[in-house]
Amino acid sequence: MFPTPPIPTPQHHIQTAVIGAGVIGLSIARALACQHAHEVLLLERAHAIGSGISSRNSQVLHAGIYYDRNAMPLKAQFCIDGQKSIYEYCRRRNIPHKRCGKLVVAANREQRDAALPRLMECAARNGVRDLRMLSKHDVADLEPNVVSEGAVLSPSTGIVDSHALLTSFLADAEQCGATLALNCRVQGGYVLPSESRGNGRRRIVLIVDGAEIACDNVVVSAGLSSDIIASNILSSITHDTTQPVHKPPSSCLPTQYYAKGNYFKLENQKSPFERLIYPLPDPNGGLGIHATIDLSGTIKFGPDVEWLDCDLDDHPESKIDMNVDPTRADSFYRAIRKYWPDLKDGNIVPDYSGIRPKLWHPRRHFGKDGTKDFVIAGKEWHGLSGLVVLLGIESPGLTSSLAIGQHVANMLR
Repeated sequence: MFPTPPIPTPQHHIQTAVIGAGVIGLSIARALACQHAHEVLLLERAHAIGSGISSRNSQVLHAGIYYDRNAMPLKAQFCIDGQKSIYEYCRRRNIPHKRCGKLVVAANREQRDAALPRLMECAARNGVRDLRMLSKHDVADLEPNVVSEGAVLSPSTGIVDSHALLTSFLADAEQCGATLALNCRVQGGYVLPSESRGNGRRRIVLIVDGAEIACDNVVVSAGLSSDIIASNILSSITHDTTQPVHKPPSSCLPTQYYAKGNYFKLENQKSPFERLIYPLPDPNGGLGIHATIDLSGTIKFGPDVEWLDCDLDDHPESKIDMNVDPTRADSFYRAIRKYWPDLKDGNIVPDYSGIRPKLWHPRRHFGKDGTKDFVIAGKEWHGLSGLVVLLGIESPGLTSSLAIGQHVANMLR
């Protein structure tokens, strides 16, 4: 018999590729390069960093009060650890931020007597100890323009200049040797047999704009496309019959669904609040249409929850209309006037929208299946060493970014 010819390997090689230069990908690249001395290539399909999910959110630093640590342990832990880390990082790097505080308001007595105490209990289980229960009179003293039956005050909630934060993460990563490649779309990938490395581990090859790059490690933090890219890579193992692989099928990774969040901004009225104002969470999948104040003092309201077609597949971002439908203003007026009845007609205008990747959909799971937690899938999920896939990284992703970066870096150390 003739010997089996060696399997050709790509000419380009990198130790670790991170797909996606949003706040999570940048944090991961920073931790890998600076703490574990990885050779890191950061691949971003857009022309700039942070141009996807990271640039289309409320820029709020959350305290960790919403996340049931039994049902959402990663969100609970990463949010609390991440907020502390972000505040310290911003202080050291002079990144603009403000610990402005937040009120979660009860619209009626039922919410005051049941929902607010449940929120306090959830926060206490997570280790958040600085919340205060306020009466309607306390609320009126703090925020005279807010109408409520009571509220929970979260003094540690704040806001941050997310663009400055992302730029600082990138500077750290590049100072430690990481390389950023913009306008580079990862079209897919495949896994080479273990013989290609000679140590039992299998090298992952990424196809980037037609070129092939062999990687010892790959981190998929590509936002809306993470599940698509990861499934493409893992499906190559199923098709490889050169040796048995003891792993779950690529379908073991959960599917991402998409919820569009629309924002409106206030015009022609003076800013009525000193703090962030939130209703209680929306059972349809969000935190409710809340009022946030950016560092320039602009008030914006949102996001709402607009569930998109649950059958969106390849490159979903290209199929989503990111414009804000002006007719949604009616539902915004109704929601906002529950806590700020003095909002005048015509004084909110469409601003921007963002897409949140979620791991459940009301038309698919009916609240019984799926998960509302982050998923950070390593070998124990899919059976492939060196591959880490991040799914469902929505709020509180910005707050959690440093903690997630540290966690993923430790997985690949």
